[in-house]
Amino acid sequence: MPRKPKDPAPAAEKPAYTIIKQEHSRWWEVRDPNDELVCLTVYRKGAREVVRRLAA
Repeated sequence: MPRKPKDPAPAAEKPAYTIIKQEHSRWWEVRDPNDELVCLTVYRKGAREVVRRLAA
C-alpha cells in the first residue's frame, strides 16, 4: 500500500518528520527522516503537535 506525503513538517533543508495520512483509514503517521514510524494519531492536529514537540 503506497503512502502519500500530505503534510511535511517545516525544516531548513529536508523534512525532519513527515506526516502521512493512511489510505482508507482515519489514522495519521508521523515518520522520521529514515522513514521509520514514530507514532500514529487519529487527528492531523495531534500529528502536528507531536512533530512540534519533537522539533523543539
